[in-house]
Formats: sequence, structure tokens, C-alpha cells
Amino acid sequence: MNDLTVLEPTLFTAAQEVAAEPFGAIDAIRADFDDKRVAVGDDVTVPFAPTRTAKDFTPAATSSTGDSAAAGDIKVTITKSRKVDWVLTGEQIRSLENGGSFEAWVGPLVQEGMRTLRNEAEVDCITAIKQGISRAIDSTGAGPFASNINLLVDLRKILRDNGAPMADAQFVIDTTAGADLRKLGIIQQADQAGTDEERRTGNLLRQYGFRIRESNGIEQHTAGDAIGRLVNGAIASGVTSIAFDTGSGSFNAGDLVTISGNVYGVASATGATPLTINRPGARGAIADNAPIGEVGDYTPLLGFERSAVVGVMRPPVMPSNPTQTAILITDQLGMTYMLLAIAQYGQITWELHLAWGFKAVNTHQIAAIAAA
Repeated sequence: MNDLTVLEPTLFTAAQEVAAEPFGAIDAIRADFDDKRVAVGDDVTVPFAPTRTAKDFTPAATSSTGDSAAAGDIKVTITKSRKVDWVLTGEQIRSLENGGSFEAWVGPLVQEGMRTLRNEAEVDCITAIKQGISRAIDSTGAGPFASNINLLVDLRKILRDNGAPMADAQFVIDTTAGADLRKLGIIQQADQAGTDEERRTGNLLRQYGFRIRESNGIEQHTAGDAIGRLVNGAIASGVTSIAFDTGSGSFNAGDLVTISGNVYGVASATGATPLTINRPGARGAIADNAPIGEVGDYTPLLGFERSAVVGVMRPPVMPSNPTQTAILITDQLGMTYMLLAIAQYGQITWELHLAWGFKAVNTHQIAAIAAA
């Protein structure tokens, strides 16, 4: 069974029926880059414009020369190429064919392979978004949606203050937060919600401009062990590099730190000064010796503009080989996998492949609610 074309109907059905845990993150990001020429380990470059400073206008006979501006860029790397595989001997294939069950055997295997790879990619996508948090709301002491959705308004304020356009705002949460939302009267009761659609279907409608999605890839973040760190020298508004002294321990990428009343996202792990927070940086001036507090372990509920996060996903590049045949399979969510059948000595090995990489490219358009 080295000719996969005879299995195309079975594979198409499997792709449309694959079981799916909540898969909100990858569905919420920008994943439309042309990455066909990018190999695993290579980069896709995403430019971003620098901020500009306003100045007074004075009429004159001639115009002045504008200030130079160098655009920055962020690299999005295809970091993983993963596969699931299985093997059948010639005798096993013949037995399945004689029983008329070969296609029925292939379908569920391909479905579960897609599910495994997709769930791995979802976790990596969540990690990339989490490590791009600009600022956050600390709600680790209580459920953020135990009685109302007020924190969603506060989350929107952070993004608007950062300049996010809210043109395609996304809010990706875990199923615990999703369950809490569905228990609220503003969702359950048609006179408050304006419709009974959410209660009837279970699907959450937009709230304050956010498209609400759930993800099974959200896990509790383990914070670093930094203690007693103090800001070393006054910090101006907008600065992302914060020198610190005294104390001990390290910060992990994705940590949330509290400085002068604001909660910032840590861009990269460090145990040595400076600490790097994500753009747009400090929200106002920070005084020398201001304490740097750790929020601690938390569950990230992520609000962001779709264009703030880039995903590159595709099948890997396989050189031609007379012993193997390949077919591309796209599931109902638009992810394309490569299925290989590799002829060996008395057996055939099957492999299902997917390669991916994710990056937060506009961190000022990413914020979070930190839940317990």
C-alpha cells in the first residue's frame, strides 16, 4: 500500500473528523506568511516601525529635513519539526486488506496523529504569546470571573493605552475561566445578554471587542525565584531594560513582575542585571531602589491583537526518494500535514509530519489577566 492516492478519500474524512481539544490560540494569531522557502532553524523577518517624537512646527521659506528613522525587525524561527509514526508488516497489511478494514485502520491513526501534533503546536503558541505580555492584571488571589467580567474592561484599557487598535482583538482563556464566564448571569440570562445564543450553543460571543476563545494549551506558568531585587538607577518612561541590584534568584521568560504599581511581562530569562520587559516598556518613570516584586506562578488569560503574534506552520521539506511517497493533508482548521509511506524490508513505516514556529512581534498589543 505504497500508493497513497487510493487512500485520499479516507484521509480527507480523517482530516475533517479529527478530535479536537479547545484550540483557540493558533486560530487567533496571524498565520498567513509565505514560508515555503524557509527551512527549520531559519527565520522569517517581520519589520516594525520605530516610535517617533513630536516637535513644534514653525512656518519658514523652506522645509526642514526630517529625522532619520531605522525600522526594527523581529525574527520568527521555525523551531520544531515533529512527527508521529507507526509500522505495518506486509503480512499485517494483507490481513487488513483481506478483512476490508485497511481504510478503517488508517483513518483513526491519522486523526490521532494530527491531534498529537496540533496540541504540541498549541502549547508552543501559548508560550510565545505569554512571553510577549506587555502588562498584566494580577488576579491570582481570586477567580477573575467569579462574579462579573469587569477585568475584561481593565484588560481592554491596557491594550488601548498601549495603542492597540482593537481591530481584531482576541481573548484566549483556559476551560476553567470559560466555565466561570458561562455561569455568569450576564451570559446565561437572555434579558442581560440580549440573546439566549450563548446559553443555547455554549459558544461565547464577543465582549468589549474581544473574540473569546478557549485553549487546552494554557498551562500554569512557573515563575522564577527572584527575591529582594531593587531597581538600580532611575528609569524613564518607555524604557525596556531595567538595571537591578541586591537580592537573589532569577527571572524566567514569561514572568510577571510588579514595579511601582504596574505589572510587566518579562521578555527573557535572566539572573543578572538588566531585566528586560516587553514593549512599550515602563509605564511612567520608575525611581531608584523601587522594589521588583514577582507575581509568582499564574495561569495566563491572554488578550491581544491578532497581528501581534505570528505563526509559521507547514509540512517539512522532504527530498525525493524512490522508497517513499507523500501526500499533504489539511484538517478542518487549516493546518497542513505531510503523510509519508516509506517502503522498507518486509514492512512499511508511516510518518505524519508538521513543522512550526511562533513569535510575539508586537508586544505592546499583548496583555494578560493572571489567574490562580
